[in-house]
Amino acid sequence: MSAKDGYTFDQEFATVLAKESWALFAVGAVTFVLRVFTKLWFLKRFNADDYISLLAFGLYTGLVVTLNFIAQSGGSNLYDPGDEVYFTPQVIQDRIYNSKIVVVSEQFMLCTIYALKGSVIFFYLRLTQGLPKQKIIRYVAISILLAFIGTQICFFTACQPFQGYWAIPPPSEECTTLRIYGIVQGVFNIPMDLFMLCATVPVIYRLQVPLKQKILIGGLFSLGIVVLLMAVLAKAYNNSNYYSSGYMLWYIREASTATYVANLPHIWPLIRHVFPCLRGTTRANYTTSNQYGAGRRTGAVTTIKSQARGDDDQILLSKIDIEAMGSDKILTTVEVRQDDEKISPVEETGQGMVQKGYV
Repeated sequence: MSAKDGYTFDQEFATVLAKESWALFAVGAVTFVLRVFTKLWFLKRFNADDYISLLAFGLYTGLVVTLNFIAQSGGSNLYDPGDEVYFTPQVIQDRIYNSKIVVVSEQFMLCTIYALKGSVIFFYLRLTQGLPKQKIIRYVAISILLAFIGTQICFFTACQPFQGYWAIPPPSEECTTLRIYGIVQGVFNIPMDLFMLCATVPVIYRLQVPLKQKILIGGLFSLGIVVLLMAVLAKAYNNSNYYSSGYMLWYIREASTATYVANLPHIWPLIRHVFPCLRGTTRANYTTSNQYGAGRRTGAVTTIKSQARGDDDQILLSKIDIEAMGSDKILTTVEVRQDDEKISPVEETGQGMVQKGYV
């Protein structure tokens, strides 16, 4: 709604934003609380990725609060060109102040997305500890860090002078629409999501377990597809509606989806505990012609260490199976077959990981 109609901002949109954003936030808060509960109750520990998720949730909360504040307080310097002639001095002052909050909200959005990526990457690094595959994850992690730095450089240099971000009228279109910044952010963000998917999906695909288990594990570790899709949709909308406040809704949707996806794999033990039908023994069978050496402990996981390069996939798959399927104090075994020979599986109990004979 234009200022010439007597309004400084579309109050109907502000109401819609409040309802949708707080509803999505509530779901995100539940997934985060359940993650913390699961880690403390079932695993009795916090890992690096959990601490990063705590930071990400704080940033996510800040994003929801600031976007709603902007909408409820009269908008920013994002308006149709020429509408400033209808603004009263008070409206201009309010919009200048709110535009400064927009800068903060943009940082909340960017940092939320990349903090969640960092949480997932640290989880992957833990899964691949001691394996050559970790090198790929490290490359992805470095790429994500460089992408974050590059996006920040673009944000702080695209609008000149920087104070133009809250000037009315703005010195350039970029200072109000963030068009160039949005394109750069998408160019860096979307490929990073794709790289993270490519680092895990092929391994899950090769997992030799019953179809039900493969679907469950694959679904948990492939939820990044949803984040990727949401990021693409958000950029497609924002790049076709530069002067629309609808970007706020898409920011909330993208950040909320990323929050769900980052937390859901970590509450799987709790889900199995609540739904007994998902419990039971999970056997992952791998076939190879190479000779196995003795088992060893890697972090909190006992694995069957192979002398052959090709068996690293088997170690990683057993780790994924234990991390995602067996942290609920319920028997979980990983069976490794060499021809017809059965190697000792792994069992997880409430006291830790033990290696026992398979019967």
